[in-house]
Amino acid sequence: MAIEDAAAKLRAFARILKLGHDLFNAADFADAAVRAVNDSKVVINYRSAALFEYDGKDFELLAQSGIPEKNPRSKLVLDQIEMLKTLDVSLPLSVIDRGLPGEAEKERTVYLAANLPCPEVLDGTVVRFIWLLEFSGEVSGNVENLVKVVAGSVGEALYFHRFCGRGKRLRKRGTGRKIFWLTVLLIFIASMFIRVPESATAEFTLRPQDSSVIYAPFDGTILHCLRQDGESVAKGDIIAKYDTAVLQYRLDQARSQLAELETEIALEERSAFFDPEKLGKVRLLAARRKIIEVTVAEAEWFIGHSTVTAPADGVLVLADGRAEKLAGKAVRSGERIAEIYGGSGVIAEIPVDEKQSSILQNDFSVSLYLHTAPENAIPVTVDKVAAYPEFTEQKTWCYTVRCALPDNSETLRYGMRGVAKLSGGKVFLGYRLIKSAILYFRGL
Repeated sequence: MAIEDAAAKLRAFARILKLGHDLFNAADFADAAVRAVNDSKVVINYRSAALFEYDGKDFELLAQSGIPEKNPRSKLVLDQIEMLKTLDVSLPLSVIDRGLPGEAEKERTVYLAANLPCPEVLDGTVVRFIWLLEFSGEVSGNVENLVKVVAGSVGEALYFHRFCGRGKRLRKRGTGRKIFWLTVLLIFIASMFIRVPESATAEFTLRPQDSSVIYAPFDGTILHCLRQDGESVAKGDIIAKYDTAVLQYRLDQARSQLAELETEIALEERSAFFDPEKLGKVRLLAARRKIIEVTVAEAEWFIGHSTVTAPADGVLVLADGRAEKLAGKAVRSGERIAEIYGGSGVIAEIPVDEKQSSILQNDFSVSLYLHTAPENAIPVTVDKVAAYPEFTEQKTWCYTVRCALPDNSETLRYGMRGVAKLSGGKVFLGYRLIKSAILYFRGL
């Protein structure tokens, strides 16, 4: 349905353009007036139409639809002039559905009086053209809007034929307007070659110079967390312990089975010395011993790694924020338990969106503005730029830029955030505009 409406609107628009073109190409003003009241019926389905000229005092008939020669003294025209005298002709469009002659009242006739707009170049003209359209029955709002659109095209053509041939002022003003717009175009083209600095902005986060992540070595339950979030720890300090009660039970059970099996194997080996047929049973028992030895070794490994220790010196950052949340928690193998922030300094990590990554191709500088102190710029030195983009938590592909902060940054704390401004070399303004337009239309 929407496609059919769009096609109908396009056809109507094409007819309006053709009507205006034909009126401009008319031989003279009289020919243009006759065409205006007859050819416009293709666009607007009216019953009849008439065109009047108003000089501020009287109305003069210019053309009638369906009549080769106008008849200004007919009763219909005189009645129409009387109706127009009662209207405010300064309005763009007036609806006349009351006070009509007897015949028109019976036939439910409705008139639309359109004041054809005068072009701005002829704003001093005192003559007005009134286009009177006759309809049968009620007139919808869509028809009124269509009449306003067509009236603009018809009015420009009629005023052109009436006044353009004798107005030097018109030609002068038209030439001046062309020169003005040509000058504006040249200025716009020249501005495209102005070189402006390339810049980009991104969020940054302060990180430690070194960090070590502690992952859960196996599935299990954390029994105790011996350190609090934010504490300083040394390499080898115990951070948390697994609940090994079930593991210890399995280990004791496996060791007991292994000892029992060792005894049985010893007895069978002695019997096999006298009875060769029992040698096969000894081999089966030896295979079972290897299986139980693997179970014992596995349980011993789990118990041996049940204590989570700090891999390096630094500040402990627990994944859940508090030791109480970690105690009694069931973790999966490879789950992040904590992180150790180490090193002697603070760095800034800046994820630069892939759309703005062209600034990273050349030399660029970075200034940081913390959210807690946006009035002070922190100068930094670019340490490293990622060779490839990474998919971030914000669901975007970004290049990570690492920047070293100055030595006097003791007041800065890990996790502080802010806005990073990246400034690069100069590029043409036209390049920046075209690039922005391409990214916009590509939906990036």
